[in-house]
Amino acid sequence: MINTIYRGRRRVCAPVAALLTSLPAAAAAAPLIDALTESRVALAWPLALLAALLVAVTTAILLQSQARRQQLELASASERLGNENRKLHQQLQSHRTQLGKFEQQLSESRDSVELLRQQRNDLQAVIVHRLQRPLEAVQGTLNLLLRGGDPETAGLAEMAQRQLEGARQALKQVNPGASANGAGEQPGRGDARHVSSLSVLLVENEEQDSLQPALEQRGHRVVRTTSGTDGADAALREKFDLVLLDCDLRPLDCVTVTRKIRAEHGRGLPIFVIVTALLGGEKERYQAEGLTGVLSRPVMDAQLQQLLNWTARRGRRQPQSTGTPAQTRLLNTAVLNRQRDTLGTAVFSELLRGRIASLPKRVTSLTSALTGRHWLDAEQRARAAAASSEEIGLEAIAVRLRSLAESLAVDSEREYCRQQRTEILNLMRSSIQHLKAWRDQNVHASWALK
Repeated sequence: MINTIYRGRRRVCAPVAALLTSLPAAAAAAPLIDALTESRVALAWPLALLAALLVAVTTAILLQSQARRQQLELASASERLGNENRKLHQQLQSHRTQLGKFEQQLSESRDSVELLRQQRNDLQAVIVHRLQRPLEAVQGTLNLLLRGGDPETAGLAEMAQRQLEGARQALKQVNPGASANGAGEQPGRGDARHVSSLSVLLVENEEQDSLQPALEQRGHRVVRTTSGTDGADAALREKFDLVLLDCDLRPLDCVTVTRKIRAEHGRGLPIFVIVTALLGGEKERYQAEGLTGVLSRPVMDAQLQQLLNWTARRGRRQPQSTGTPAQTRLLNTAVLNRQRDTLGTAVFSELLRGRIASLPKRVTSLTSALTGRHWLDAEQRARAAAASSEEIGLEAIAVRLRSLAESLAVDSEREYCRQQRTEILNLMRSSIQHLKAWRDQNVHASWALK
């Protein structure tokens, strides 16, 4: 049995041994093994591709997660914007409702303004019909009295004419369209037709824009020179109503030309200097040298017209004052005596009492308007105070206030007028003191005698 097992075992092991014996020879004869052993370097490419694939997969995963995160953020932002949009829509609806209410209020306000405009036009028509035409008739009557009456009547008519002029100016301010020259004229500035005969000496450089066309278009006679010497000679040869000098003249400057003209004509001739840029203190320096005022280039049409109106009004008063060169009195007793005889002692005393109480307050209001640079208001107050002062014989303050009102009509003179506040107040106080002294001697004394 043992032999049998041994023989069977031998039969099984013999093929296995033969197979094992033949493997080395087969391995040596097979070319695949040689190829694998000889291509070790070529195996790096699959590894590189595998690594690249891993990197690509990792990058794709990261990008996908980032895109998902951004998508979530965008969804959140979109929801937030949607909520804000709904809130804005609600606010817009609320604003539309308020806007509708405002439009309704605006429509009602427009209707109210239109109604007020119609009422104003009706009032202006009534003023023109009821006041302006009677005032014009009174003006014509006063002109007849001035031409044909005795000196005392002429004086009263002249005083009434000044008061009437103040009333007409106030009427123009209430109804600006009532003036004969239509729109475009400022209240209290006068009529352009009254300044059609002025003679103007214009001395300016050739390189500057000339004012000659603007002056000639307004109907004035203009004599133009381009040097200071020729300008001074022209002023000495002819008589002019107004002299305009450029600040840069050769060979004589504007100050020297002014001195030559003043030496011949005195301070009665208005002389204005035209400067390119007005510096601080320059106006006072020119006025100290004898010039009347200063204009700044470019000279506006309204400013030029104001200057011409002022010159014309000043020229119309010249013949009245040159006939009798009497000095202006602080108190005109002739006017006071005439008023007392006309009104009676009781009425005249009441008039004096009211004016003594009201005139200082009026001048104080005038200085307040000058302080606040309310030029039109100051001009009106000055004219009204001048008329009230003249009625009771306060001649000096009346002349000063009237001159102040006319200077306020010129833009370049307004700051200079503002500097005269203290002087005007002192002059009014002195005038009131003299008036009180005269009243004590002539009114109260007559009552005591009675």
